[in-house]
Amino acid sequence: MNAIMNGLWIARFDAGAAHGKGLAVLHGGEILGGDFAHTWVGTYRQDGASVYAKVRVAPCNGHEAPEEHPERPMTVTLTGTCTEQDVMLAGHADDSDLALSIEMHRAAGSH
Repeated sequence: MNAIMNGLWIARFDAGAAHGKGLAVLHGGEILGGDFAHTWVGTYRQDGASVYAKVRVAPCNGHEAPEEHPERPMTVTLTGTCTEQDVMLAGHADDSDLALSIEMHRAAGSH
């Protein structure tokens, strides 16, 4: 059951040298969110206090990455733990060794 995770979450992430914040809506096993430069679309599964997620991260339409660092969509696999107010996740991009960590705090929603 994913009910504890349903709601609006503020996410802070570290992905290699990149750091940022965004918003994510989690509802019924689906994730929709993003930051100023990327969209996040994926799924999650909760098993007690454990969380498993797979998320596609893609540049937003109109976002121009620096020429020396072209961006492309990537899929990330994450695992971690959750409470009613906080989620901690860590993982990697599926096609590279890019490590990610995400800390989320509930902004609104059922719990």
